[in-house]
Amino acid sequence: MKFLNSSSAAVALAALLLGPGRPVRAQEDAPAMSRRGSDLRVATIPVEGMACLSCAASIKRAVRKVDGVTDAEIDFVGRTLRVTYAAGRPLLLGRVRTAIAGLGYTPGPPMVAP
Repeated sequence: MKFLNSSSAAVALAALLLGPGRPVRAQEDAPAMSRRGSDLRVATIPVEGMACLSCAASIKRAVRKVDGVTDAEIDFVGRTLRVTYAAGRPLLLGRVRTAIAGLGYTPGPPMVAP
């Protein structure tokens, strides 16, 4: 039986938690948004300072705790966060950015899908 060293195990676990990485574009999210209903919006936020998959997992956990966020997905390679949230929450993206900054990372301006 082969055992993984701790860093390999951490990377494998993070990959399972984060899901497959892929570049996220606001245009790709528009059809998904219409399937979810007009009461949800999708925003993509660039995040600077993510050095490892553990960083990405921490950001994802913190953002999912923000009231009004229905989903959060990280694209580690593209250094972006995709947030699905309730459309009637105009101050929500500010709280998401504050949560990211509170962890020591630098959130960029959100790009909201139409």
